[in-house]
Amino acid sequence: MLQCLEHGDVRELRLTSWTSRLVGYGVSVFITRDTLIDAGYPMAAAELARYVRAHPVAGVMLTHAHEDHSGGVPALLDLGLGVLCAAATESAMRAAEHVGWYRRLIWGSRRRLERALPPFTPNSALRLRAAPGHSADHHVVWDAERGTVFGGDLFIGVKLRIAHYDEDVRGQIAVLREVASWQPSRFFCAHRGLLASPSEQLLAKANWIEEMVVRIEALVRRGWDDAAVRDEVLGPEDATGRWSFGAYSRLNFVRSVRSSMSGVPGATSEALQA
Repeated sequence: MLQCLEHGDVRELRLTSWTSRLVGYGVSVFITRDTLIDAGYPMAAAELARYVRAHPVAGVMLTHAHEDHSGGVPALLDLGLGVLCAAATESAMRAAEHVGWYRRLIWGSRRRLERALPPFTPNSALRLRAAPGHSADHHVVWDAERGTVFGGDLFIGVKLRIAHYDEDVRGQIAVLREVASWQPSRFFCAHRGLLASPSEQLLAKANWIEEMVVRIEALVRRGWDDAAVRDEVLGPEDATGRWSFGAYSRLNFVRSVRSSMSGVPGATSEALQA
């Protein structure tokens, strides 16, 4: 299902399937300055391609390689579109990847990229800026002229208590503060759409993560194990953690903080200048 929402100069295409609606998930891609930002998930690829065929764009910018953001790339390449993404995102799309059944059920399986990506140069106002944390290759698209951020998965929610196994929870704090410092007038989240008061919400998320990190660190230093820390700070595992068999879970949030205490570097504001 594709739902079109208009936000002045930005068009939001909200993509859902019956399985994603069953669990309350969906993902949006956006069109601005004749550019499609992100490519949706594999099960929506044909529908998105039909829309783009009827409403042509100049090319595609990708925020990161997760299948709900890059899954439509092969179908868009069939339309002759060029793609701009980070080298790490392209490498991830070319690598063999095994994802859990819950992701395949909701989004489908992303086809491994085997073709060359035709180059795409977007409008000069659009910049792809590194914003790691959610994934190592995660980026946002910044339109300084219009004060608009297309945030990929940077936000999702203020008190998001679950994480993938490879997320850098601590590293997200500096990234969130940096993007908030740009004072965007608009922030488009791939899973929440247009945010009200974006800087305030980004800072609220950074402050909440920081508070959780401090609490988790204190218990880790006291010798608590990960499950006990999770239950005390974040609460017992929720439905997402259970039906993903821990792949997207509160326990991963705790493990990310513990691993960063062992000297694993987090994202810095300098990384955003790439």
